[in-house]
Amino acid sequence: MATTPTIDALLEQWIAAFNSRDLDAHMALYREDATLFGSVDELKIGRDVIRTYFSGRGPGVMVKSYPMPRVAMLSPDVAVTAGHVDFADGDQPMPYRMTWVLVRNDGNWQIAQHHGSPRIGR
Repeated sequence: MATTPTIDALLEQWIAAFNSRDLDAHMALYREDATLFGSVDELKIGRDVIRTYFSGRGPGVMVKSYPMPRVAMLSPDVAVTAGHVDFADGDQPMPYRMTWVLVRNDGNWQIAQHHGSPRIGR
């Protein structure tokens, strides 16, 4: 499991793993039973299915900017984040909205639910 004692650490590691295309490091940030609604219509359930989803992204897609999102603590070990992330595919900007449900287990935060959708009109 990744060492993610803070939500900031989780965000930093998510960006680093995404941009380096390190699927092992990326998937370590998701719970085994995580769900993902990404840029396709189908709900992805489970870490292995989410891995397949991320392995299929275009080779030029990178995070350009992901400022710390708003964090709402639902309990000491459950948080919801909501914010904006700017992806780019080469020179083509891809602005998205991003929400996560995070769960802390054994002192480390992991993504339990991930939703990303294009920002309309941007």
